[in-house]
Formats: sequence, C-alpha cells, structure tokens
Amino acid sequence: MARPSADRAAELDGPAVRRLTRQSAAQRAVTTLGARIGDAWSTLVSVAIGLGLFGGWLNSVRDAVAGRSPGSGTALPSRVTAVAAGVVALAALTTLLDRLGPVSASPAAAAWWLPLPADRARLLRSELGRVAGTTAVTTALLCAPVAAVWSRPPSFSMVATTVLGGTAAPSGLVGAVALLQTRGHRGVLAPVTGAVAVGAGALAAGLAVAPWAGDALTAVSRHGFPEFGWLTAAIMVVAAAAVLIAADRGLGRLRAGTLRAAGTASAFAAASVFSLDTRDLGRALASAPRTPRTGRRLTLVRRPWQAVTAADLLLLSRSPWQCGQLVLATSVPVLAARTDGLDRLPAATAVGLLVGWLAAAVAVGHPARFAHAAPAIDRLLPLSSGQVVAARSVAPALVLTAVCGLSGLLVGVGSPSLLAWAALAVACVPAWTAAALRGAYRPELDWSGAVLASPMGVLPAGIGATLVQGIDVGVAGTLPLVVVVLTGAEPSPALVGVQFAWASCLAVAALTHLARRRAT
Repeated sequence: MARPSADRAAELDGPAVRRLTRQSAAQRAVTTLGARIGDAWSTLVSVAIGLGLFGGWLNSVRDAVAGRSPGSGTALPSRVTAVAAGVVALAALTTLLDRLGPVSASPAAAAWWLPLPADRARLLRSELGRVAGTTAVTTALLCAPVAAVWSRPPSFSMVATTVLGGTAAPSGLVGAVALLQTRGHRGVLAPVTGAVAVGAGALAAGLAVAPWAGDALTAVSRHGFPEFGWLTAAIMVVAAAAVLIAADRGLGRLRAGTLRAAGTASAFAAASVFSLDTRDLGRALASAPRTPRTGRRLTLVRRPWQAVTAADLLLLSRSPWQCGQLVLATSVPVLAARTDGLDRLPAATAVGLLVGWLAAAVAVGHPARFAHAAPAIDRLLPLSSGQVVAARSVAPALVLTAVCGLSGLLVGVGSPSLLAWAALAVACVPAWTAAALRGAYRPELDWSGAVLASPMGVLPAGIGATLVQGIDVGVAGTLPLVVVVLTGAEPSPALVGVQFAWASCLAVAALTHLARRRAT
C-alpha cells in the first residue's frame, strides 16, 4: 500500500504539475515543432537586426556629437547623466516588481494549482526563474549596443563584462524583491526607490546648472569611475545567484491570498499593455493617495468651481507618485540641454522638452482621470459641462506653469535671454493644460467596430487616433518653441507672443470640443 501513495505524491509535486499542464497545452495547440522553430528563428533575426540598427544609430549620433564644436558654457559630463539615468531605470524596475510582485499566480493558476497538495516552492520556482530571466535578457540586449559605443575603439572585454553585469544586476534585483515578498514585506520598496529616483534626477539637474560643478565633475568622471572588469562582473553574478537561491528557499512561505492578489494585479497590467491602454496601466501601477493626518478647512472656497480646483490640488499634493513625476519632468529638459555632447544637438533639447512636459501633463491629469473613472462626481456638481472642464483646467495650469517655467529657466542658464526662455516655456502652458484634460477624458477603446491584427493581438481599428488624444495638442502647441530651439535663435517678446497665442488657440479649441463631447 505504500507504493501507490508514493506514486501519487510523485505525480503531485510541483514539476509534475507544470509538466502535465505543458503537455496538455501542447496536445491542444495547432502549431507544430517546425512552426515553433521558425518563430524562434524569426524572433532571433528580428532582435539581431534591431540591435544592429540601434548600435548604428548610436554610432552616428556619437560621430555627429564628436564632430561639432564644443558648446558654450559648462555642461554636465555624460557619465554623470548616464549614472543618474541608470539609477532612475533601476528604481523604475524595482517599483514595477514591488507593485506587481516577482512571484504571482494568475487567476487560472490560483484556481487550479494552489489547492493541489503539491510542493508550492517547486511549483513557483519556474515563475521566479521566468521573471529573472526575462529582465536579465532584456537588460543585456539594451546594454550590448550601448557598451559597444561607450569606448572608442570598443573592446570585447568591456562589452562582455558590461553585458554580464547587465544580466546579473536585474536578476539579483528580482531575487531581492522576491526575498522580501516571501517574508511578507511586499510593497515596502516602491516608496524608497521612488524617492531615490527623484533625488537622483533633481541632483543631476542641480549639478547641470551649478557653475562650480562642471570642472570638478569632469575630473571625477575621467578618474573616479573605475573600469568595469571581469572581477566586478563575477562578484555581481555570484551575489545575484546567492539572492535568487535565498528567495527560492522561501517560496513555500507564500500564502495563496498574496499570490492571488499579485496575480490579479499582474493580469490587469498585462491586459492593459496588450490592449495598449496606458490609462488602465497607470491605474494598475498607481499607489493609493496619502491619507492626511489632520483635516483642512478650505475657508477660501465659496463657489463650486473653486471646490473642484481645491479638490484637484489636494489630490495632487497627496499623490506621491505624481509629485515625484513632476520633479523628474522638470529635470529631463535640463539634462537633455546641458549634458556634454547632447548640448550640441538642438534636437536632443527639443525632444527633452517635449518628453518632460508630456510627463508633467500626464501627472497633472491625475485628478481628471479620477473624475473620468467616476462620472457621477462631475454630474453631481451644479456646473455645466463646459464649466466643469474649465474648473478642472485651473489646477493643471497652475502646476504646469511652475514646471514649465522652472525647466525653461534652467535650460536658459548662461544665455543672455534667461527670462525670455522662461517666458517662452510658460507660453506653452495652455497647450499642455488642454493636453492633460484631453488625455484624461479620452473615450474608451471601441471594441464593437472593426478590428485589426497586430503583434500585440487583436486591437480596435481606431486605436491610434484614441491613444494620441492629448499628445497631439501638446506637441502641436509647442511647435513655435521647437522651431526656436532647432534654429538656435534667441527668444524675443514677439516669439513669446506668437507661442502664447498659438497655444491658447489650440487649447480653446480642444477644451471646447471636450466640453461639447461630454455634454452629449
């Protein structure tokens, strides 16, 4: 009688359950082994072509930068900016893993696998390995072309050690987050890493405009950054393996409820990515607003539109994610305009301004997205649709004035037209205010009409026109400033007036259309 019990236990261990699931899925699949090999080969070829194009573009940009005359003023060394960008990227990856959980169970797995009397640690081991492997391979593919153009001429040793370190670092990060998850500390890293990312971005932007920091940082970047050798890469690999092993040993302590909650959040985020719905993705990754310790009496609020504006400002002040995003949005244009090499490319400054202000517009649209998710809030107000839209545009306009004005002022440091740069940036605020509300109130994807096939799956035919709502007004409203940046002209009062008039016309048209659409 002992033999059947042993066989039954062997059939119900973790690897056996996963093997049985794979075999069942393979039997019901319509693809053959040859088709799978062909798909894998086409994927490898596509990745190789993409890496070649990316590396060639980086080489061309580097040659263009090296061939230009040095820019005026003191610039931030590129290595310092690269370190700040790496810190922000690692913080973003850590926040993503901490929000979704590196180890989770999908709704189907939670319903079929977790109730089985199988070894939970061995059942979840492949999930941990899949997440660690995916992040490691993605980071390695991104590090390879960057390492190839980092030094001239590139050496095989440097590229290999950089790729090896880029493979080990995210794997160890996944293991560290999983280790905290197994000990019941899921969700504690996101606030810390977010603060580190914001601090790194703000510090880099501050150093970029400090007149005394240029020479000191240049000397440090030349002599203070040690070479990334084989010993460092080996230490990183050993440390990553040790952390992953420690996390693997604690997988059996994970509760079913924790795995189910993490799996639901991951499924929500994955569905948002595959349907290209960035608004739902933000909701899946967003943190809850900070609860105040004491209440506030808004004695100056007398009218309904003032209540809307005050509520929007309070919600923004209690949302740490959006506050940190505003700080980084202010830093991005400064780093793009004042980094050594990039400061000689006007296109980099223009792209930095657009990307930074787009991030700021997304952040200030947070209250409007709340109102869009709960339409009854706007319906209960004693205001018309146009008045509600006008009231909700006050808070974004105030915050964007500070962000755009400060970033324009910092970009223009060292220029004889310092205040003119700040005024030109502030003149773009109406367009980005309309962009924030237009993007927040954009309609949901229409799945009832025609659909089209894409690598992401089946998508609605008009998805492109829906996703760019908001971005189109912001980019179009900033075109006069972009022309000034690309031509190298100095801003004048006439150009500031043209920019403000153009942005205001587009903003009025966009907000009027939005009010009429919401009225229907």
